[in-house]
Amino acid sequence: MLFLNKSEIQKLDQNIIQTSVEKAYQILLSKDYHMPDRMHVSNGLNSLLLMPCFSGQYFSTKLASVFPEAMKHGQPVVNGVMVLSDNISGQPLAIMDGAAVTAQRTGAVGGLGVKLLSPEKVKTAGILGAGVQGFSQARYLMFNRRIETLYLYDLNPEMAENMIKKLKQEFDGVDYIILKTAEELVERSKVIIATTTSHTPLFNTEPENIKGKTFISIGSYRPDMQEFPDDVIKLADDVYVDTFFAIQESGDIATPLKRNVVIKEKIKEFSSLFEKNKYAENKTVFFKSVGMGLFDLTVSSAIYHVALEKKIGHIIDF
Repeated sequence: MLFLNKSEIQKLDQNIIQTSVEKAYQILLSKDYHMPDRMHVSNGLNSLLLMPCFSGQYFSTKLASVFPEAMKHGQPVVNGVMVLSDNISGQPLAIMDGAAVTAQRTGAVGGLGVKLLSPEKVKTAGILGAGVQGFSQARYLMFNRRIETLYLYDLNPEMAENMIKKLKQEFDGVDYIILKTAEELVERSKVIIATTTSHTPLFNTEPENIKGKTFISIGSYRPDMQEFPDDVIKLADDVYVDTFFAIQESGDIATPLKRNVVIKEKIKEFSSLFEKNKYAENKTVFFKSVGMGLFDLTVSSAIYHVALEKKIGHIIDF
């Protein structure tokens, strides 16, 4: 069996990862898959997620833990194990660092959102949250758009500074600015990506600071979490989710629905974009991602093939 660690996964070509996420959406449209609802076990603020998915040659199983307080102990919020198996014999083929796979594929989900939902010539963007996922979202944002100024906001400015140091190693021609408030970030940015576990909206601002912008929520994965105020979904011309499971799982969708701020019919699946024309200028767009096992399946199988081809990873006895 092949074992792939964090550093090996982080070095992979971003195009390979994003292409495999796009493939997941195509499979979603074809309905050629079996993806049970994510199993979610809560223990206080902490969560354990089990995400299986079957399609074609492989099936994948990801066991992920999300511990929001882990940062206080110098540890990542997300940890986990990703197992890729043969879909005929059931034989495990590869085991991977689940957190690294999650960071890459979720970054690519956001990146694809940027690609299809924001103006091609956008120059300013903001990231709310400077953790592992904030870094990954920034990488895939700048993989898809030539951002000139990237604004960052985090409750811990030191984390934002460390994130900038890492980003400069890949994207040195960008002007990075750390802001003191989320409101200022929203005012200055054309694309706003949130990557937090906040239980209350991160900002409150006037409608003119919302209209004509692209908002992407990555972090709120429970009904009691909400990154954006209701005004974002209320003012949005288009609202997309990566899977309709987000309607139940994320407070960024569930709470506005409960308050009758938005009707369910306004919410569309992101995969529908692959059947339509591209983004229209001057729209206000909101995209909520909660992730799905199909992303893990297509990304881990792509990683597996690249690893075999380039002899990356370590062969271990099962």
